[in-house]
Amino acid sequence: MFDGEEAASLRGITAEQPLPSELPLADMHAARFAVESEDDERAMLAEAYANYLEEMERTPTQLIVVPTFGCNLSCTYCYQEPFVGGSSGLIAPETIAALFSYIDRFHGQEQPRPYLTLFGGEPLMDSPAHHDRIGRLMAGANERGMGVAVVTNGYDVQAFLPLLLGGAVREVQVTLDGPPEIHDRRRVLHNGLGTFARVAAGIDALLAAQIPVNLRVVVDRDNLPVLPALARLAAERGWLDRPESTFKTQIGRNYELFGCASRQGREQLFDRLDLWTAYLALAEMHPELRRFHQPRLHGMRHLAETGEWPPATFDSCPAAKKEWAFAPDGGLYGCTATVGHQAHRLGSYAPSIKRDEDAIARWRDRNVFSIPACQVCSVASVCGGGCGAVALNHTGTVAAPDCRPVRELLGLGARYYRLGDD
Repeated sequence: MFDGEEAASLRGITAEQPLPSELPLADMHAARFAVESEDDERAMLAEAYANYLEEMERTPTQLIVVPTFGCNLSCTYCYQEPFVGGSSGLIAPETIAALFSYIDRFHGQEQPRPYLTLFGGEPLMDSPAHHDRIGRLMAGANERGMGVAVVTNGYDVQAFLPLLLGGAVREVQVTLDGPPEIHDRRRVLHNGLGTFARVAAGIDALLAAQIPVNLRVVVDRDNLPVLPALARLAAERGWLDRPESTFKTQIGRNYELFGCASRQGREQLFDRLDLWTAYLALAEMHPELRRFHQPRLHGMRHLAETGEWPPATFDSCPAAKKEWAFAPDGGLYGCTATVGHQAHRLGSYAPSIKRDEDAIARWRDRNVFSIPACQVCSVASVCGGGCGAVALNHTGTVAAPDCRPVRELLGLGARYYRLGDD
């Protein structure tokens, strides 16, 4: 790390002037903060990109399957509400068969093996028809040596434990938005009753069955202040005593994607920087939050834990590359954000296979080298261009960036993880 005078010198550098002599140039070259020539810079960029491509080869493809857009909850901020509407039909058995035929054709030879993620709507609703469909999906994955992840509200998860125990479950993501009084105001049944107690019991049951849990909290200005109470509750239930391989947390920002839900107030939403500024300030006052969740902050957590800079990110959007999504009506999409949104449909997998290769290519080819604004951005290889769906919604094209406040978040991370402290 550089001291105050050195940092000030760095901030004053322009492309037209040499590095100030008072800076530790040898250290900067060793850390690859500085290069001798443009050729050296190009070589370093090529090496980083080659490493990135190798990492992508080692990353399994996520195949997101939506059995239904129907849901047993009526959450106040459902991002699918503006475009899914009344589409609540359950995937048909013959559509599941077509799904696996598509997977065999387009992903059958991939190594490492792809994995299914059951998504929604809500994939786990306790009815005979839902058990039948989830059973068929689990069986198809098992036959192909594929793992399964589940994204669920957790209300009926205990009813599906026998099916989940019959497959290679990578994790089950469950959402709690705070302690009971807050969660039960935001994530309610259609009759208005709360869900906290049953969801928390479901998490206990998953952990008792040795199924890894990813606890997600969707935050905005309404519930961020109560996260310390949720952290204490998680500690009291023994969740935080478990290794991260069996219990981890994530903080998801409640934001407007394609439009706000009818009960979602825009004034309650954080932008990315405001969220993490507020979270880190709260964690300073409530140390239990440090145990509950350690934010990545563009690789600062990785640096703090390993002493190494994280690898470069040349593409933050996995859509139509390492992520595909399959709707219950046979529609093919690129990711979780767009699945079910007809304007972003990329073709169909059932009843017959039809792929819009031109549309797919626009998503597949999106990275910091194909986005004009990213080509002249000094932090592009840290940001990765952001989310393609957000960029498309805001600009009308995926060849645009969803810019992240990279410098500010790196600064927050350096302070939070006390990087550079003696």
